[in-house]
Formats: sequence, C-alpha cells, structure tokens
Amino acid sequence: MKILISDDHPKRYNILLKELEYLGIDRTNVFFAESADSTQDYLENKSFDLLILDILLPAYDYEEEVSHNNSLSILTLICDDDTVIRPSKVIGITSDEAAAGAASQLFHENTWSIINYSPTDTEWVRQIINCVRYIKQVIEGDSNSSPIKSHVDLLIVCALETPEFDAVLNLPWNWEASRPIDNLIFVRDGWFYSNGKKITVVATFSSRMGMVSSALKSYAIISKLNPKVITMTGICAGVKEKVSIGDVLFADPAWDYQSGKRVKDSGTNKFSIAPHQLPADYSIRTHIEQIRSNKEFFTNLPSQFSADCGFTTSLKIGPVASGSAVLADGDSIEEIKTQQRDLIGVEMEIYGIYAAAAASSPPPKFFALKGVCDYADPDKIDIAQDYAAYASAKVLQKLFEDYGNRLLGDVNGK
Repeated sequence: MKILISDDHPKRYNILLKELEYLGIDRTNVFFAESADSTQDYLENKSFDLLILDILLPAYDYEEEVSHNNSLSILTLICDDDTVIRPSKVIGITSDEAAAGAASQLFHENTWSIINYSPTDTEWVRQIINCVRYIKQVIEGDSNSSPIKSHVDLLIVCALETPEFDAVLNLPWNWEASRPIDNLIFVRDGWFYSNGKKITVVATFSSRMGMVSSALKSYAIISKLNPKVITMTGICAGVKEKVSIGDVLFADPAWDYQSGKRVKDSGTNKFSIAPHQLPADYSIRTHIEQIRSNKEFFTNLPSQFSADCGFTTSLKIGPVASGSAVLADGDSIEEIKTQQRDLIGVEMEIYGIYAAAAASSPPPKFFALKGVCDYADPDKIDIAQDYAAYASAKVLQKLFEDYGNRLLGDVNGK
C-alpha cells in the first residue's frame, strides 16, 4: 500500500507514521510532497492508494505563501486530467475552518472527506488510520477482519454537515472517529443506553442536498449495516400559520410535491399532482405523541442552547412535503398547500429517506424530525438554522433514551 502526504509541515505526521508501522505499512511506502507542484510530480509518476492533502498548500517548494486554491488545483487535476494517476482515495486535512469550507463542495461531490487537524488531540490520526485499515483490507482481500459492522440499531442520515450533522455529533453518544464502510461512504459510530439497554448508532451526512443523494446513501448503508431504525434530523421550512420557527416537525406522511404530470387544459398548462405518500412508522409516532406532552422538556430546550436565543419549541406531527428546490420566494409553499391542507412543513430529503427504507428488505422502521428555521421566504437566519438542527437532535435524543429499548424491542418481536 502506497500513501502520499501532501503537506508543507511534514513533522506533524510523526505520530501517524508510527501508527502506520503498527499496521504493517513500511515507511518506504509513505511519500511526502510539500507543495502543489511536487504533489503533481508524484501523481504523474506513481500510483497511490491514498492521498492525504493539506487544504492549504504553497504552489512550489520554495514558496511560503499558502492557499486553498493550490490544493483545489490538485483535486481538479485528479478529476479531469489523464496525465495524473488518480489515487484510490483522497482525504483533505486542515485546521483552518475557512479553508475547509472553500474546499468542501469539491470534496463532497467526489465523496472524499475533510478532517480537522489538531495539535492537541489525535482524533485526526484515528480517522486516517480507520481509512487506511479499510483500504489495506480491500487490497489484501481480507474479508474476515473487515471493519464493517453487519448490524446497527439506529441509523441517522443528515442532509448537511453543518449545522445538522454537527448537532447530532454534539449528542453525548460516545462517538468514535469516522470510518469507511466501503470505498465511498464514511460513518461515525456511537452508543448510548436506554433503560439499561445498550443501543448502537451510526451517523452520516449526504454529499449533496436533495432526495436523490439522501436516498442513494441511505439505501447503500441500509444494505451494509441492516439498521433496525433509520431517521433524519435537521432543518426545514414551516407553514407560517401552522408552526413557529424553532418548532420540531415529525413528518407523517412525506411525499414528493413535484411528482405528477404537466398537462394542457383548454390551452393552459397545468400540473396534475400524483403524490405517493409514505407514512412514518406508527409505533414511533405513538411514542412521539408521549414526548409532545412533556411541557417541561420543551420549556427547558431553548435555555440549554442559549439563554437569550429567543426561540420557543413545540413538537408538531403532520404532513411534510419534499422537493428538489430550495424555496425562498414565500409563494411556492402556498401552491404546495393545495396538495395537502394539513401541510406543516417543506424540505428536500425526507421522502428520499422514507422511499429508500421502504424499498429495503427487510425494511427498517423510518421517521424524520426536522426543526423549523424559516417559512420558505427570503428571510434566512443562521442562528435559526443552528437552533432548528439542535432542537431536532435533542428530540431524537429524548425519544431514544426514553423509549429506545421499547422501539427496538418491537423490531425484534419482543
């Protein structure tokens, strides 16, 4: 196995080199490049199983100025230029959040990962080692020691890394470093107790927003990990007269509001809706109804986020529609309401999750919780998105820590 580390600070990888030796990877198979230029030279002449790429690189070895544009040029070469040998996997590494944000779209489009470097802890080393272990086992064809777990209790799929996935990882569920379950998908493993029963959980986020990306990733993970329950938390738009910003919505049912047929009637183009509605799991809904009546829990929720955030939260149960477009005009939601008079929310992924789960064999239980951050109008507030993601994750925590043992007992037929 050959690894290329492209970073102008090679000394910080000493601990990683020791861990690689424990895995049986000889130091002579680990190469260092300290600029975009030398990285390109390596990629033109050698085949690598893994490229670890610093998001901030100088253009040439003799330069001190660094830029994420230099690293992005390497990624563009890997994607589009036949003169370089494409590495099997690419991991980005940085301690600069702004640089990570600038590079995240290109990484996510190619299902690569970005990890955060820290001089004070070694989680970044564990994440890289997990990836190396998986690649090594694939190369060696060692299925007996595969790191893939064949069963998990709860699978959480988020649409966005920030703020949705971040809010899930803030739950005190003993999260481990990310690991690959195949050549494209990374997950985080965790666990917690519900009334004395240990519950295993896996969390991930989609590379893109939308039903297609969420459905594909969900179906792939369901096929590999056989979760008993799958859910999605995050943010959504609410129907103004039905919900308030900060409320958490339990989507039951969900459907694609853009599914139908364009027809011409008396010379006028019209859209004939043909919705396929999928209900959330009924046993989970009944437990959500119990949580909804817990006034103390919802009263305390905003103060645990920020004492002066200004939000209040209640739990609403009702129809939530999914579509492929971000709504910000304030008018489209009125059209969607004609499809379902009890509509309480609109978003982009839930129906994809429900459809993937329903199409699996055996199908896991499925449901979704999303916090309201706007009314599908131009008024977007970052703190509202952060709070909505937080509130939906906390309701999930309350549901499974209080009732997870019962819900999973239903799956097992007990």
